Amino acid sequence: MSVSKIFAQEEQTLKSHNVRVVFDFGVNAPGCNMNRPERIRQNYDSKESFSLSTSYIGVKSEIFIFRNRLGIAPGVRFVSATSSITSGNDNFLWKMREDGWNTDYVKINKIRQQVHLLSIPLEMRFFLNDRDLPFQTYVKVATSLNYRFRSKDAVIDFTNAMMEKFSKEVLAQIPKGNTFSSFFYCALGFKIGRFMEGSRSSWVNFEFQYPYMLLTDNSFAFVNKKNKCSGVGLQLSFDFPIGKVVPIGSK
Repeated sequence: MSVSKIFAQEEQTLKSHNVRVVFDFGVNAPGCNMNRPERIRQNYDSKESFSLSTSYIGVKSEIFIFRNRLGIAPGVRFVSATSSITSGNDNFLWKMREDGWNTDYVKINKIRQQVHLLSIPLEMRFFLNDRDLPFQTYVKVATSLNYRFRSKDAVIDFTNAMMEKFSKEVLAQIPKGNTFSSFFYCALGFKIGRFMEGSRSSWVNFEFQYPYMLLTDNSFAFVNKKNKCSGVGLQLSFDFPIGKVVPIGSK
């Protein structure tokens, strides 16, 4: 009898948690400052602007605890990150070489660099309502560690097509950023779908992420992390149950 009781307790414990596999897609623009290259000529009216954006696709496994209101989800993602620097005026001057009294510049409209990352995210989300509803609100905190496994040559938009012959020389002077980087973000999200005990119901999740911030310095070309973060992100995900399904609020 005691052995049967132990197995019954273990079975009940397993039934009290939900495990789901989640496929996510997202885009974001982390908040960060421009790392102005020294090779750009310093003009009093210079108005270069910087941008960093990423898009990703990934899969994660999420387990729910605390009466099925708290989800913990590690995973893996493939990320494409694009950083660019653009002139606020017609162009900016890039110092290509300096020899004695002579300094050679090229005129550039925009430099754009793309890198591909392997990312390991860890997310935690908490449902605000303590009972199962078809439309549920949640909050999330998350972080990700990223490894750069591929970098594409930067694309340089010269003001004059005649200057394209200097592409290789300028490309060699553009930084690639660090191999490792990391992000941190918070989110407000919405789940559509119910646990529906005994069924295999799936969910659709949509969330708005703010702030979305870069934690590591010089991780991308022209990037410094920003002390006051203002980046944003959007994520769409679909998750499917594995094993037993227990509604939110169930013990």
